Amino acid sequence: MPAHVRVWVYKSATPFTPDQQREMLLRGMAFSGEWTAHAVALDACVDVLYDHFLVIAVDERQALASGCSVDKSVRFIQELERDLMLTLTDRMVVLYDGDPGIRACRVPEVEGLIRSGGMHADTLVYDDLVTTCGELRARFRGPLSGTWLARYL
Repeated sequence: MPAHVRVWVYKSATPFTPDQQREMLLRGMAFSGEWTAHAVALDACVDVLYDHFLVIAVDERQALASGCSVDKSVRFIQELERDLMLTLTDRMVVLYDGDPGIRACRVPEVEGLIRSGGMHADTLVYDDLVTTCGELRARFRGPLSGTWLARYL
């Protein structure tokens, strides 16, 4: 998708199983194929990244995702959470590169992890606040010092 495409990133503190990923991608394909805004089909897709992230993307140059269509995407995510026993909408979860692989903590734990050396300015964290494919490519995974978490340094 081009850099201007709008994205929503949902995350899970635990990695998705292969079965969960398969189901999310199948349902995502069905959802994006039927997703409309004011009866106009949206050019959209759903993908899984790094076994922890579900991304919904829509090219709004073709048609804007209106309030009702965004509500449909939220319902889609809520159905996935319920049916696959996942938590994708917890904004307090922080994902970062650790040993081994991607690790998770909660926002209130970040300061303590920094103090104890478990995280530092160069720790690679995942910024689920990106809003476009361009931002997803450029700054989705970057040093803690370049994110809103830098306030804890």
